[in-house]
Parts: sequence; C-alpha cells; structure tokens
Amino acid sequence: MNNQLTQGTLEWLKMRNNYIGASDSPVILGIAKWKLRDGRIKTPYILWQEKLGLVEANSKSSATDHGTNMEAQARSAYEAMTGDLVAPEVIFHKEIPYMMASLDGLTIDKKLAVEIKCINIEDHELAKKGIIPEVYMPQLQHQMMCLGHDIIHYFSYNSGEGVLVEVKKDDQYQAMLKQKLAAFWDFITSFTPPPLTEDDYIEKGDTWDAIANDLFRIKQIIKNYSLQKELLEEKLRELSEGISCISNNYRYAKVVKKGSIDYSSIPELFEVDVEKYRSKPTEAWTLYSRKV
Repeated sequence: MNNQLTQGTLEWLKMRNNYIGASDSPVILGIAKWKLRDGRIKTPYILWQEKLGLVEANSKSSATDHGTNMEAQARSAYEAMTGDLVAPEVIFHKEIPYMMASLDGLTIDKKLAVEIKCINIEDHELAKKGIIPEVYMPQLQHQMMCLGHDIIHYFSYNSGEGVLVEVKKDDQYQAMLKQKLAAFWDFITSFTPPPLTEDDYIEKGDTWDAIANDLFRIKQIIKNYSLQKELLEEKLRELSEGISCISNNYRYAKVVKKGSIDYSSIPELFEVDVEKYRSKPTEAWTLYSRKV
C-alpha cells in the first residue's frame, strides 16, 4: 500500500473508506460529539454508511477547516520547540489489515510522531496541565498501535502558543480499542449496521408526532386483526380435517407448493463469492413507541 498519499486528496479520501483511520476511533467508541456540516453528530452508524459508500462523507465542519488551515503553522511551531523536523505521513498497521493512521508529523528516522490539535481555549488549557481531552485519546492510542511506538507527542496550538504533552502507550486501553475496532469492521464486512445511538435521531414537533401516532395506531389495529386471522385460519384448518371443503358461500382448497432452497447448505456454493450477486440495498423504516 502506498504510504505516500497526500492527505486531503480525492485518492486519500477514497482509500480511507477501505480502512479504519485513527480519527474514526473516537466515533466508533461513541465519545466524539463532532458536528457535521448538516448539524448532526457523527455516529458509528453514519461512519458505517460512509465506509460502505451508502452516503457521501460529511465529516468536515468549521472546526476541522480551522484545524486544517492552521496545521502548517502549528507544525512549524512544534519543530521550533523540539528541533525535530516532521512531515505528514500515512501509515498502516503491520498485522491488522484494516487499521491505518494519517499522521500530522513523523520524524525522518520514523521514531517519533506528533498529533497536532489547533483547538479551543478550554482544551488548550487542559494541555497546559498535561491533560489530554478524552475525545483525543482513542486517536493517539490508535496511532501508536499502527506505529508500534510506546510514546507519541500531542501538540496543542492556540493563538500562536504551542503546548507539548508526551502520551504513553496504554496496553489496557489499546486492547479495548482493538476489540471495538474489530467489532466495527465486522459490521462493515457483514454489511450489518451498528446499533443506532440517541444522536442518530432528530427531534420532531407536534405535526410529525400526530402523524406518527395515527400510523402507530393503525399498525396496532392491523397487528390485532392479523392475530385474529391466524386463529381463525387455524380453526378452519382443524375443522377441514386436511381435506378441501365447500359450503353454501365458500370454497376452501388445499394447495401444496414447492419448498424454498437453502442455498447455504449447497456444498458446491461454499467456494462461490455470492456477494457479487447481491442486489442493491433497500431501506426499511420501523415505527416504535417510546412509551413502555
């Protein structure tokens, strides 16, 4: 895999959909509350859709734009502070094929990496105290996993001031992260959506609620009639004693149909990639009551 991809290019963006990047980790863990351009919070479900190409990637916001615009200046400040020359680089985990990281800076000898954050004053003040905001820890540990390093530099940059915090490898945290990333990758490879979170829903008003209430009521009526239908059909079959019947008003005929084929049990198909024969995904909507 080419690790000389230029970050932010179309080629780089397409490539990222085939991997779990370091910036995906906080989303997968559910601790990131990053707003997208459309105002929604990026959730594991939205990320899953992006990875599969079901929706266009919608990750940029005014905050990410600011960080991108200030990154070169912040990198220069880091180099001036440490004396180390660093350059952006895309790297891949040596053993886990779906893990990658787009580093803000890596030294020429590949021994030290830096994650640059051009962040708000609150998070910058935490950096002055040597504290890493929780939302950035998955990204840093993810990067160290891909690098195989025991430390990484976190560089907070705000209003021309840089603060450097050395972050160490956390074996327990990385084990947890590895497990979560593997589960998310299974969602992708099996085309199974991850569970929805509260952030996947948008709040609606009275008009929407009234229509939903009418629909839910009708669905309940249909469900009740379906249960009655099944009971009556069962009773009529019992009275028919397995024979087609006729009365003054009705005919009741017994019809035998072919059974369906269980394709998963056909040995000849075990080595066949049936996924290429799968039709396009379809949408289904389900209405639930929030009242227990």
